[in-house]
Amino acid sequence: MQAIVLGLIGGSIYALIAAGITLVYKASRVLNFAQAEVGTLSLYATWWVTVKHHQPWIVGALASIGVAVAIGLLFERVIIRPMLSASRVTVAVATIGLFSLMVAIELALFAGTIYILPPPIAHGGVKIAGVFVSSSQWLALGVVAVVAVGLALFLRFTDFGLAVQASADDPVAAQLMGTPRGRISAFTWGMSGALSAVAVLLIEPTVGVLAPGAFAGLFIGGLTAALVGGLTSLPGAFVGGLLVGIAEAEVKAHITINAIPSFQTTAMLVIVLAVLLLRPQGLLGRRA
Repeated sequence: MQAIVLGLIGGSIYALIAAGITLVYKASRVLNFAQAEVGTLSLYATWWVTVKHHQPWIVGALASIGVAVAIGLLFERVIIRPMLSASRVTVAVATIGLFSLMVAIELALFAGTIYILPPPIAHGGVKIAGVFVSSSQWLALGVVAVVAVGLALFLRFTDFGLAVQASADDPVAAQLMGTPRGRISAFTWGMSGALSAVAVLLIEPTVGVLAPGAFAGLFIGGLTAALVGGLTSLPGAFVGGLLVGIAEAEVKAHITINAIPSFQTTAMLVIVLAVLLLRPQGLLGRRA
């Protein structure tokens, strides 16, 4: 039971990263390898606002989300849009370049200094099944639930959301029907940046220290969740995130192999391999 509680908390963060990966993949059929690092770089804006300028945490959080959205929009406009006719592999390599660039910026500007951010809620919490769940962790679970429901409602009941889905299902037909492909591409990249920022903001109180590349490992968990749920399914991203979080917690609790460093990461990759062998499109995804 303890592993399940901890897994749901960690899995909710993976779900946000997976949702960002899935949104971009649905729109462009490209894996964004910079997904988690966008949130890491943008988190320095939170530190600048909350610690250096003594503003409330929510103001710093909004600043971080704004920076992440700006990074996503800028990358889409300058790199992705001119590469629409390029192969998926070429665009994926470009996202690796973005990841490397952001890590280099973090090392150049912030390396050698310890940055500590205050948690969004300093006190309080509830003990469940022998596990103390802090107020910040409850906040993370609540935010993820709101984001999941909000995205589902937006994509299902708004004209632009329906256009996003139509473009993802059949981009050629959607474009012939007048769907604004450029706006949809910008939306998905901007939204993926926002989801990355929210994920890092929510997990940072658990890590406690902000450093260059500190949250790069979230990409592995997020990609695992997206593949397990199905790269073409946004609900699958959230389901996959929770399942991967629980599986990772169970592995940490019950299996230890000292000969294999970071065994939980290896275990996640084994989970991906098993799912892809049994159901290549993921649990909720559709065959291409």
